[in-house]
Amino acid sequence: MKKRGERLFACAMAGMLLMGSMAGCGSASSSSGEAAKGSTVSSAAEASTAPASAAESEAASSAAQSSAAESSSAPESSAAESAAAPSEAPAGFNYEPLENTDGKEIRIATLTVSNNPFWNTVVEGIAAAEEYLAGQNVTVDVIEFDDFDGQAFADAIDTCIVKDYDAITTVGVADTIVPAIDKATAAGIPVYTFNSDTEKESTRVAFVGQDLYAAGGVAAQKLAELMGDSGKVGIITGYYNVNAHELRRQGIEDELSGHSGIEVVGSVENHDSGDEAYTAAKDFITANPDLTGLIVTAGGPQGAAKAIEELGLEDTISLVCFDTTDEIVGYVKKGVIKGTVTQDPFGQGCDPIVLAYNQVISGEAAVTGKAYTKMDVYTPDNIAEAFPD
Repeated sequence: MKKRGERLFACAMAGMLLMGSMAGCGSASSSSGEAAKGSTVSSAAEASTAPASAAESEAASSAAQSSAAESSSAPESSAAESAAAPSEAPAGFNYEPLENTDGKEIRIATLTVSNNPFWNTVVEGIAAAEEYLAGQNVTVDVIEFDDFDGQAFADAIDTCIVKDYDAITTVGVADTIVPAIDKATAAGIPVYTFNSDTEKESTRVAFVGQDLYAAGGVAAQKLAELMGDSGKVGIITGYYNVNAHELRRQGIEDELSGHSGIEVVGSVENHDSGDEAYTAAKDFITANPDLTGLIVTAGGPQGAAKAIEELGLEDTISLVCFDTTDEIVGYVKKGVIKGTVTQDPFGQGCDPIVLAYNQVISGEAAVTGKAYTKMDVYTPDNIAEAFPD
């Protein structure tokens, strides 16, 4: 068993599940994950009502997001949320934890990925939920994997069932985990997915994360605007077998197909790697000297930004991506990255744990289906206000 600090780790590459208990999970530093944001995250959105908002200064992207993400809104109150909470939840919590009046011990397992800096802020959200709920006699065991190995996740869920956890939250890495999710549900263990949902239907209670297809459309519309609706675009995506990345890519391609002056010259995987994105960007530029647009669907956009900057093409190639890690924010401020779309990674870590805990306490789910997180679009014009130096 491998243990780092008080957080548990699992190596998906080796297919080994490393389990144990932890008493108090410390949060990862925001300097290596999502940059600290100046304002509190707004409430997470539940499917089928009002649209999510884009950054206030992004009028064009706001209109696109309102039409594309119309299923996102603040969750409705329910009997499960009417019980008294232990105290006001900290900033960044989108759901109010209930009070564990019986004081019963509750154990929640959380399965996440840790293959690029984006996930550091997800883990911060997980740690914040664990720290806050510790006073309610809740233990959160965090199992981290170095990549999106569906079988390793499925095996981990099976182990959590054997260990009789009260609830499970997991990245919906692949359809491979669906049988394990269904088995957990049949055993009376509620399962929540976050960040990515499975493509195949499962009995999970809810998905907490970005409206990924809509986000792809928002990013593509911003890119088309930057390119003046004309030119060649290369797409760098994380993994073709990760549903979240594919939904974004499909949203991007569908949006760009409606811009007759724009040609998508191809797409390649970079496996969330900055080094691979760097190589892919240079390859796209070499093969297409007249390239004017690049878009990165997942991790590693700083590599593409580095390539553009080294070649002195900041004023020629518009680069759009997702998330606000320190490196991404730095490149946006320098004007190398022209736009980035956010997804509330802190909430993606925290919210499913709180929702799962509340369900264990109340006996009912406050949210089912899809609980979409907030989307903002940041550009060199508005990034400093949200992420001051």
